[in-house]
Amino acid sequence: MTLTEQLQLKYGEILRRDSSRETGFMGNIDVVNYSILNANGDVVGKVEYTADTAVKGFKVTHKVVQTDHEGRTVLQKFW
Repeated sequence: MTLTEQLQLKYGEILRRDSSRETGFMGNIDVVNYSILNANGDVVGKVEYTADTAVKGFKVTHKVVQTDHEGRTVLQKFW
């Protein structure tokens, strides 16, 4: 399942990748920040996607937090 399928995007909205970084004591956590753009190219929300790869067992845990343009949480999912 793709990231866009996990989100609550309205018709015509797209994601723009803004930044990414690695954290964790071994760089095992990847954090990617996106802006949600409407059909006119205006920013209408933000998304933070986190993929945490366990050092032992290599199991990957995903988290996504979607906020609107005022910073209110619209969606938060873990899988």
